[in-house]
Formats: sequence, C-alpha cells, structure tokens
Amino acid sequence: MNPLSSTKRPPTPGSARAALGYRDFRNMWIASSLSNVGGWMQNVVLPAYVYSRTQSASIVGIFVFAQLGPLLVLSIPAGVIADRFDRRRWLICTQSVQIVFSILLGVFTAIHSPIAFLFLAQLGVGIGNALNAPAFTAVLPSLVKPEDLGGSISLSSVSINGSRVMGPILVAVLSNFGVNTSQIFYINAATYLFVIYALFQITIPKIARPTERGFSSVTLGLRIARERKAIGRILLTMCSFSLVSLTFVGLFPAVADLNFGIVPKSVTYKWLYATWGLGAMLGAIAIGTFLAASDKRKTAQRGFL
Repeated sequence: MNPLSSTKRPPTPGSARAALGYRDFRNMWIASSLSNVGGWMQNVVLPAYVYSRTQSASIVGIFVFAQLGPLLVLSIPAGVIADRFDRRRWLICTQSVQIVFSILLGVFTAIHSPIAFLFLAQLGVGIGNALNAPAFTAVLPSLVKPEDLGGSISLSSVSINGSRVMGPILVAVLSNFGVNTSQIFYINAATYLFVIYALFQITIPKIARPTERGFSSVTLGLRIARERKAIGRILLTMCSFSLVSLTFVGLFPAVADLNFGIVPKSVTYKWLYATWGLGAMLGAIAIGTFLAASDKRKTAQRGFL
C-alpha cells in the first residue's frame, strides 16, 4: 500500500472545505444556518397569513417594508454603533430582541389580534435584524484567515439560500402534523438560541476601533465606496438587483394566488416557495467547491448574464 494514498489532500485555499476547517467558523455557521431556516419558516407563513386575512397585496407589501425597511434605514447607524460595543454582547442583545418579537407574532396570531399589532411585532423583528446584520456580517468572515474568505462567503450564501429551500419544506411537513402558524413563530424564536449559544462558544477576534466620530463615522462607508470604485460598483449592482427582486419575495402569496390560483396556506404553496432558493443554493455550493479557484469577477459577470 502506498503510504501517500492514505494522506489527506489539503483543502484548496478559499474553498468551503478550507473554511469549515476552522472550529469557531464551523460552529457559528451551523448555528446561523439553523436560525436562518427558522427565519424563512416565518417568512413563508407570515405573508400568507396576512394575505389570507386581508386579501390585500398592498397590506402584504407594508409587512414587507416592516421586515426590510429597517435594514435600509438603520444598517449604517447600526454598524457604527456596533463598532463601539463588545461584539458578543451586542449580537446577543439583537438576537434577544428578535426572540421577543417573534414570540409576540406567535401570540398575536394565536388570538387573531388586529393586523396593526402584527405589523408592530414584525417591525420589531425587522429592527432587531437591522441592528444585528452589520455586526454579524462582520464577525462570520473574521473567523477564518484572509485566504479562506471566499469559502466562508460561499458557505454563508449556502446557508441563506439553503434555508430558503428548507424553511418552506419544513413548514409543509409540519403543517401535515397539525403545526399552525403561531407555532411556527415560536419555533423561529427558539432557533435564535442556537446563535446565542454559539456566540458563547467562539472567540471573536478583536478589531481596531474606528477613530472617526460623529457624522464622519456614519459616512465612512460611503467615502470608501466612492474612493474605491470596485466597491462602489458592487454595492450599486447589489442595491439595484435587490430593489427589483426582494419585493417579489414578500408579495409571493398574492402572485401565487392571483396568477396561479394557489392558496397561500396550502402545502403546494410551501413547495412552490422552496423552488427559487434551490438554484441559488446550488450556485453558492459551486462557488465554494469546483469554482473556488476561478476568477470571481468573470463568475459574477456570467452569473448576471
């Protein structure tokens, strides 16, 4: 037997396998993946529930704003604030905020409270997510070495898009066992505990505190995007793409009902909801495996085409 045949081949730098070799990143990635599944379970049932009660796509759109609007308004201030505090404590606080308001969504749904109460609870979840996102997005890649950053980013994308597949499927399966809408919200609230537990288990690297103060700290990111043209172009592309895409996700109950006659509370709707995340998940897996060594600029260009 050739002794070399039993030697494990080292992972390709920047691949998903290389990123999973870091214990802290692996634990955090698993925890965030489980939490993302819970989040997408909630994203499936809430618009469907609101549409079934109101039969109004406009009101569903308002709920989409409650979910995504805080990200638009608060992301930059939240990033500045997060830099001033201990990252672990900040993330635990923001996760806890989302737990509380997800539980309130479950309570309000169970008692069929006025739609306004549901909107305020969803707005609370959205604010918690907006405060959480900049810090969490910064922490996860910092748990790997720079040469393996590509793998960590691809796995993060797998987590987000894979949860878009698994979330609706789990809702469909659980619905067959009698799990109702309010209970889905409670399940989502419980999944945030995975992230909180992981935060206690990992070592978060220390970062240099920003020297900017006041308004200059808020506009720092914009100045960097203006000075570094590549970053500015990427951000503009992402914003443009999201502007015309994310609304479709939130309004999908109305799209399914009005165009295909599929009732949003049906099992068929859940399976249909899962389909669009599958391609994105497979693409993210490809970036972290056989496309790990490819030129990411050309890969992105081909992907948009």
